[in-house]
Amino acid sequence: MKISIPKDCDNAPKKRIIKDFVVSIFQHHWQEAEQIIEPDFKFIRVGKDIIEEKEALKKHFSEVPEIKELMIEEILTHGKFGACNGAIKLKNQIIHFAYFIEFKSAGKNTITKITEYQI
Repeated sequence: MKISIPKDCDNAPKKRIIKDFVVSIFQHHWQEAEQIIEPDFKFIRVGKDIIEEKEALKKHFSEVPEIKELMIEEILTHGKFGACNGAIKLKNQIIHFAYFIEFKSAGKNTITKITEYQI
């Protein structure tokens, strides 16, 4: 899988964490992803459902067909919040995404809530 990310992703710890989380879930590197999320996380799929178990999160991302390219366009952070947007290229389709992320606190670098938008 080809990966494109903004050059300034590593200039702030939370930006790096968001980048690492998104790359990990799309590459199915579950051990890395699990270290970033809190045990009582919520993954809200807008218009669909809420995932609150790590196994269900794995299943959700395992169902994505083979990804040819992951493109992260922007990553923003402020206090205990962050967001990123981008797209994944599949064989015959492009899926655009945005993730709005809440960390445990401004000083803690683990994720408690993710809201996913997809087009």
